Amino acid sequence: MEKFKPVNNDQLFLLPPSVEDFVPADHLARVIKEVVETIDVSAIESRYSHLGQKSYHPHLLLKLLFYGYSIGIRSGRKLAAACESDTAFMYLANMYRPDFRTINDFRKDNIEFVQTAFVHIVQLCKALGMCKAGLLIIDSTKLKANASADKSKTREQYQQWLERIESDIKGMLQEAEQIDKNEDAQYGNNRGDELPEELRSKQKLKDKIQQALQLIKKDKDRINLTDNEAKFMKGNGTIDIHYSCQTAVTEDGIIVSAYTTNQCSDRTQTVQVAAKAESISGQIYTDLLADSGYASYDNYEEFEKQNKNIYIPDQQMNMETEKAQNPYHRNNFIYNEEKDCFICPENKILPFYSTSIHKRFKAQTNVYICKDCPSCEKQSLCTKGKHRQICIEQREWIRKKIRNRLNSIEGKIKYLTRMRIESVFGNIKHNLNYVHLYLQGIQKTTAEWQLICIGHNLKKIHHMKMA
Repeated sequence: MEKFKPVNNDQLFLLPPSVEDFVPADHLARVIKEVVETIDVSAIESRYSHLGQKSYHPHLLLKLLFYGYSIGIRSGRKLAAACESDTAFMYLANMYRPDFRTINDFRKDNIEFVQTAFVHIVQLCKALGMCKAGLLIIDSTKLKANASADKSKTREQYQQWLERIESDIKGMLQEAEQIDKNEDAQYGNNRGDELPEELRSKQKLKDKIQQALQLIKKDKDRINLTDNEAKFMKGNGTIDIHYSCQTAVTEDGIIVSAYTTNQCSDRTQTVQVAAKAESISGQIYTDLLADSGYASYDNYEEFEKQNKNIYIPDQQMNMETEKAQNPYHRNNFIYNEEKDCFICPENKILPFYSTSIHKRFKAQTNVYICKDCPSCEKQSLCTKGKHRQICIEQREWIRKKIRNRLNSIEGKIKYLTRMRIESVFGNIKHNLNYVHLYLQGIQKTTAEWQLICIGHNLKKIHHMKMA
């Protein structure tokens, strides 16, 4: 009697296999197939012609892309190879085998449609009760751009490089003139007037450098030759060419806002991220949580006008809490609203002195100066100057309101939920290995980041359905 089950690769199936049998009933691929088929792709279909060979349906290619991004595969070649060996991809492709160029071209030609698909899936999450209104968590993560830091240069560095390139081209042309007499041997049956490959590449490089020079507005500005929209940023502990991926998630962990920017500072994006989240989800978020990188008086003022509860600590909050242990810290000076003055711990008065306007930010600051400092025994402990002064931004009351909210028991508990976005980034960057971007330029990298976020949201839908 045989010990083992027989293996016969030539054995025929009694009945033809069905692609429906390729994946289990609870597989992620089935959820993605179901979701993608609800997306209106008529805008894409209208660009196809009835003439010539039949094309792959947009739904089919979207399924491959979305499933690939959800499991950490975005290379066109790897996606094409998976359609030949992975049963989940075979199921989604209905046993078709699109080549990598077809997949890459479809992604490239439908960059703008990715935003439409992202919005549709967020709306679907909302319809499934997975996208709670009320609380919004904002944060960003840096992903390395598809560009080399060595190719980022200032105007002066590009001009020096251009001079070297022009010198090389001149030398190559002179060399070509010297060997004109041997051109028949050199060019064979060709016309003899083609530019050598090395000279052509030098000329292309020269053209790119000249284009980069036109984009540099200030002498100290740096433009990257490969991706002129990518900028130097600190990410993953190093300074390199990055994009900042601005993101907003709900309390449930659904990503409702996603785009890339080349702005190093998060505070310039705070209002925009929140506005996009409300526009995409169609919901109002009254509680906004973010780290101190998103804090500014302008943002505080704007959200105050919108009647939102802000849980965004300013960058001086923890520092001033520590410094407040000093009895002469400004937090220990008492403000008299009626007389518009401060009273120091030694009971001396700091009356209103003047209002100054910041040249860059146009912010108005009230200045209070004590004239009794020279006669005070504690002067050396209070100030290094002749007179102690306190400068208060006129919107300081908003910051104090937010600090009080954050320091309350309810505020501390609520602010802990901000860490939920860190788990989202951790899964994307460490589990799926999305640490760099393939595409270039803000529009394309935004689409790429949204594809990554679509994969995240689709897995959330899958988990909900399997629960």
